[in-house]
Amino acid sequence: MTFARKFKPQSLAPGRGSANAREALDCIEENSPLGEILQKAENSLLLQQALRLSLNKNGLEKAADLVKVGGFSEGNGELKIYTNHSTVATRLQQKLPSILLNLQEQGWAVQFLSIKQSPKELSIDGLNSDHYSNKPPVFTEVAQKSWAGLLDKLDGESPLKAAVRNLLKRRR
Repeated sequence: MTFARKFKPQSLAPGRGSANAREALDCIEENSPLGEILQKAENSLLLQQALRLSLNKNGLEKAADLVKVGGFSEGNGELKIYTNHSTVATRLQQKLPSILLNLQEQGWAVQFLSIKQSPKELSIDGLNSDHYSNKPPVFTEVAQKSWAGLLDKLDGESPLKAAVRNLLKRRR
């Protein structure tokens, strides 16, 4: 199925029908390299979804967000998979035959998989980058008052009181 057939254009001008948009999409699909690029992008998205499903079937649900499809060569049936994490790459290597079998069962003509270290420009775990941020969390006035209230309630020279005192010193 082609990209233009799935896309249902909406009219941008109130008085016009969508016939012009359909003609434009058919023209793009048939006469320009853009149609081929759109088809490859759609295939890449479908292959990423198939890979995610295959990883889920093999007990690698947590690795699904850390693995991306790099490219698929239909000529020799090679699928390149990228990941930033060496532990994930090792685990994928262990499950490679069953992942390959699952992809083939889904109808993909994948003959072999190659797992590659992701280039730094390709941010695979960009969605979860908040967890790895070097910025300290925001310390609001309300939080500071709450910690100061806790400091007053703690008695003696306990390690907890010293830790809270240190926290308040660093945040001022």
